[in-house]
Amino acid sequence: MGATRTALLSTALCFTLVLSACPDQDSNLKPWSEASSWPSQHVPAENAEVVINFPVLLDTTPPELFSIEIQDGGKLVWSSGGDYSLRLKHILIQSGGEMHIGSEDCQFSRKAKITLLGEPGERNIHHLGEKFIGVKAGGTLELHGKDKRSWTKLTKTAPKYDPTLAEIYKHKDNSPTKTAGVYLYHFKVTVPENFDFVNDQGVFVGGNIHRKISYFAQDKVDTSITDLTDFINGIPDGDIFAIATQKNFLNTADVSALYTAIDALGATSFKTATADDAYVAIGLKGNTESVQEKLGGDSSGGSDYNEASVVYVVPNIEREIKVTSSNHQVEEFLSFTEFDVINTYLTRPIIQVHDDITNDWNVGDEIFITSTDYRWDQVEDFTIIECSDCPPKFIRLDHSLKYTHYGDVYKRVDMRAEVGLKTRYIHITSEVSDGNSNGGHVKFLKGFKRVAVEGTELTNLGDPLNLGRYPLHYHMCFDLANTTLYPHPTYLRKNSIHHTQFRCITIHGTQSAVLTDNVCYNSVGHGFFLEDGGEKNVTFHGNLGLGQRRFVGTTVLGTTGAIPADKDEGPATYWITNPLTTMVNNVAAGGEGMGFWYIYPEKPTGPSADKNFMQPGEAQHTPITKFKNNSCHSYEICIFVDNVLEENLEFGGYNHYNPKVNPLDPNSAPSPAVFEDLTAYKCTEQNLWIRASPAVVRRASLSDSRFGAFLVREEAHWQQFEDSVIIGLSDNVGENLAFRNSDITGYRFAKGPIDLRNTWFGGFNSTSERTATAIGNDVCMNHCHPRNSLFDIMFDFDDGPGKRFLFWNCTTRSADKDSIFALRDMRQAVSAGDVTIVTNKPFLLTDNCKVRSSWNAAYCPYTYGEVFVSYTDRLTIDMSVYRTDGVYPNLPSIKMDEEKHFLSILGGSHSYLVRIHGSVPSVTNFDAEAISKSQFVLVAFCVPRNAEIIFEYRMENLLKREVRAVTSRQAVVDDQKLGTYFYDSTNGVVFFKLTHDVDYKSGEQNHCPNNVCPRARVRVMSGDLTDSNCVNRFTAVEEYMQTSSGTPGSDISVLPATYTNPPENVGHGPNYPF
Repeated sequence: MGATRTALLSTALCFTLVLSACPDQDSNLKPWSEASSWPSQHVPAENAEVVINFPVLLDTTPPELFSIEIQDGGKLVWSSGGDYSLRLKHILIQSGGEMHIGSEDCQFSRKAKITLLGEPGERNIHHLGEKFIGVKAGGTLELHGKDKRSWTKLTKTAPKYDPTLAEIYKHKDNSPTKTAGVYLYHFKVTVPENFDFVNDQGVFVGGNIHRKISYFAQDKVDTSITDLTDFINGIPDGDIFAIATQKNFLNTADVSALYTAIDALGATSFKTATADDAYVAIGLKGNTESVQEKLGGDSSGGSDYNEASVVYVVPNIEREIKVTSSNHQVEEFLSFTEFDVINTYLTRPIIQVHDDITNDWNVGDEIFITSTDYRWDQVEDFTIIECSDCPPKFIRLDHSLKYTHYGDVYKRVDMRAEVGLKTRYIHITSEVSDGNSNGGHVKFLKGFKRVAVEGTELTNLGDPLNLGRYPLHYHMCFDLANTTLYPHPTYLRKNSIHHTQFRCITIHGTQSAVLTDNVCYNSVGHGFFLEDGGEKNVTFHGNLGLGQRRFVGTTVLGTTGAIPADKDEGPATYWITNPLTTMVNNVAAGGEGMGFWYIYPEKPTGPSADKNFMQPGEAQHTPITKFKNNSCHSYEICIFVDNVLEENLEFGGYNHYNPKVNPLDPNSAPSPAVFEDLTAYKCTEQNLWIRASPAVVRRASLSDSRFGAFLVREEAHWQQFEDSVIIGLSDNVGENLAFRNSDITGYRFAKGPIDLRNTWFGGFNSTSERTATAIGNDVCMNHCHPRNSLFDIMFDFDDGPGKRFLFWNCTTRSADKDSIFALRDMRQAVSAGDVTIVTNKPFLLTDNCKVRSSWNAAYCPYTYGEVFVSYTDRLTIDMSVYRTDGVYPNLPSIKMDEEKHFLSILGGSHSYLVRIHGSVPSVTNFDAEAISKSQFVLVAFCVPRNAEIIFEYRMENLLKREVRAVTSRQAVVDDQKLGTYFYDSTNGVVFFKLTHDVDYKSGEQNHCPNNVCPRARVRVMSGDLTDSNCVNRFTAVEEYMQTSSGTPGSDISVLPATYTNPPENVGHGPNYPF
C-alpha cells in the first residue's frame, strides 16, 4: 500500500508560548487523538507521512506511521497521561521544530517508546540516512526520563548458585528415577522459632512410594493401588502431597480405585493421562484449591518426548517444591522423574549494593551485574523482583547467579562488581530483520537549538555497515561551548544504551561534549567513540561501559561505520583520539579488546581534516587534560596508551607521545601525561601499558594480570610510577583458573628512565605451574636505561620462597643482548643495600657483586652507564667489547650481533675496548646515556695503525666542543675537560672519555644531565681499514690493562617481608562513591 501524506498547514492563529515546568501542560497543545486538531480533520492514518508545524500533544498510540517531520513552529510533546508509543521509519526535526518528552524540571515518569522501522534502501535522507531521529540546525530534542541511578556497586560478594546448599532434597539422590509407574511423595513443613532461611531445612520428606501399575495381571495392579491409596490416606490433612508418572505407567488393567483416591485430593486430570503422557501434581491434602497439576505440556522435544513440571511455593519460608516428569518415547533411557525441595532464598538471591535505590529502581526493572573475572561475558542479566522485607540497599533477583561476583576492596584494590540499570521510562529502539544489522540511530547536526537526552533507554541501534549511524551521535557540531551557536547547554546523561548493533555514543567533529553517568552495555565495536581526533575538550564523567564485541566482517574506508580497530586488537570501551579529554570516575567493565585506548592521529582524519581543530603533530605533544579515578577490568588489555591512528583509519606503530607545555613549540619544556587513582584488574594480557614520556602514574591499584604495569619511554624523558599497589593474585579467584596459572610480572622494566617509588607488592607466590615476580624485565627488550630506579618498595612476602625480582631470559636471540639491563636499587628498596641490579653476566660483574640465583641476576655497588655505538651496516657487522681488567683471552667481554650498545661501570674504575669485526668504519659514533661529570667511562677503540684520525666531541645537538690530543692513556684519564683523546698509532687504538660538564642535580630524572647527552665521533681519514683487530696488541701493553676484578659471590639470604598489607597512602582504595 502506497504511503499517504497528511499535509499540515501552519495555523493562522497566533499563540503565546506558555512556559511550564511540564511541557505537556502547555495549553496551546492540540491532542493528537482528536480529529479536530488536524487541518485535514482526520487523525493520521497508518503509514502516514506526518508533517507537524503547530503544537501537538501525543496523547495516544497512533497506528504505524511512515515518518514524522517537525517543521518551524511545530512541536511534538508526549503526554504524561498514559504510556504511549510510536512506530515509524524516522523523525526529522527541522529548524524551529521541537520534540519534548518531559523536561529538566518535570522528568517523564510514564512509559514512552519509539521504535524505528525499515529495511535498507527504502528512503535515504541527506546527512541522516534511514531509520533515525535527526535534529537539524535550529531543531530541538528534549528527552528527560525520570531520574534513576545509572549504576552502583556491590558491597558484599554475591556467590554463584551452589546446588549443595540450595537443593535441600533431590529425589534422584534417594530413590529410583527411571522406573515406570506412579511416584507419590509426602512433605511436611516444620518451621522452628527464629527460622534461618539459609541453613534450616524447613521442608522434610514424610515418606515416598513408587508402584508399577502397568502389570497385565489385575491382582498385581490391585496390590500396587492398595499400597498407593494407603500412602495417600496416611498423609495428614494440611501436609503436602506430590505425584509424578513415569513412562508407560498404564496398561489395560482397571485402576479406577486409584483415580478415585487421587480425584479426592483435587488432582482431577490424572484420570485423563495416557500411558505415554507426563503427569505431575502437588498441593495440600484436604485443600483442593491449592492443587496444581500439569499433563503432558511444556514439551520441547516435539513428538519424541512429553514433559510436565509444577512448582509449589511454601509460604513465608523461602522454600519451593518442584515436581517433574519427562517421558521419552524413542530414547526411553532418558526418561526421569524428579522431586526437588529448593531454598529460594538462594535461587532468587538478594544482593547488597552501596546505594539506596529504593526510589530509583523498581520491581520489574532490568539490571546487570558485571563480571569480576577475566572473562567479561560472566556479566549476568536479572529482573528485580518483590522483596517486601529488604532493607534500602538490598535487591532481590529473579533467578540464581551462574557466576560469583566479587564484592570487596582487596588490599586497596576495589574489585567490587558494578550493578547497572537497563530499564528507563523513555525507550528508543529499532527492529532489525534476520541477517541485517541496520539498527536505527539518533543524530544531531551542527547548529541545533537545543539537545538534551537523559534518562533514556536505547537498544538495538547503530549500523556497522553504514557510515555515521550510531545510537547517539554528535555529528560535525564544532564547539558546543560556543554560546553564540549553542545558547543552551547540551548534554547526554544517565542514559542506558545496551544490546546495540553498533557503538553507544559517538562524538564526531564536535568539541566540549559532556557525557555523564551513561551506561554502554553489549555493543559491537568501540563503545564511547571519539571519531576523527579533533574532538577536544570532551568530558566523560561517571560512565559505565562493558561488553564491547568485535565486528565480524570487512571494513571499507568511507563506507562502513566499522573501522579496523573495531575488529583487530580492539574494540575499546573508550576510544580516545584526542588528549584534551577529561576522563573522571568512569568504569570499563569488560569486553573483547581493551578498556581505555588512547590513540592519536598525526592530524584529524575524515571530515575534520581541514577544519583546523588540531595542528599536525599537536596531539602527540599535548598533555592529557585529566585522567583520574577510572577503573577497568575483564579485558585483554585494561588501559592502553599507544599506536597512531592513520589517515586511512588503520592503526599501528609507536605513538611518539611526548607532551609539552606548549604543544606547538618544539623547544617547549616537557609536561607529563598524568594518570591518577586508576584501578585495573583481571585483564588477561596486561593491566596497564603507557607509551609516553614524560608520564606519571600515581596511586594506581592493579591486580590479577599477567603483567601489572608497563611504562615505555617514547622520547628522551622520564617516567614515574609511584604510591601504588600491585597484586599478583588476589582472593578474587573466579572461574578462569588457567589464567591464574600463567607466569606473572607485577611491574616490568624496559627503556626508561623510570622511577618506581613507594609501591607495595603482594600476592606473588610461585608454584609448580607458574613463576611469579613482583618486578621484572620486558623479555627480549633491546634497551633498559641504567638510571631506572627503585625507591621505597614494599612486599608482603619473604624473598626466599617468593621473588622480589626476576630477570626473564630471552631465548630468541644472542644471549649477550640480555646484558643491557640495569636497575638502581635506591635506599635498599629491594636488596640489602644501595646497589644496581644487573644480569648475571661476567662482563657486568666483579668480586664486589653478589649473584642472587633466584633472581637470575646479581647486584653490584656500582653506577652504570650505557654506550651506543653506531656505524654503517651496524646491524649486520658484529662488534665485541672487552673490559680491560684481567688476562687476555679471559677478559670479561660481550659480542654484539644486533643492536650495538653496552653497559659500562662508571667512575673510572673500569675501562672498555671496542672492536668492530671486519673493516673499521670510516665514521663511528659513541653516544652515552646516564653519564655525568663524575660518573664517566674510559673507552678505547680499535682503529688502523698509522692512520689519519679526526676526533670530535659534542653534547648531543649542541655545537662541537674543542678537542685536545694528548700523549698517553693516563693523560686522558687525568684531564677533567671534555674532548680529550689519545691516538696510539703504533697499536692502532684511540682512547677517550665519555663524560659530561655537569653532574645530575638532586632528584633529576632525565636520561642525561640537563637532558643533554655526550657524543664522541671517530673519523678514519686514511689507513688500512681492514686493520681492525687491535686486541692482541692492546692487551700486550701493560699500562693499558688492569688487575682482574675477580668473580662475584653468592647471596642466598632471606629478605623479609616489609608490610603484610599496603599502607593507606599507597594505591587508590575504594573508587566508589566518587
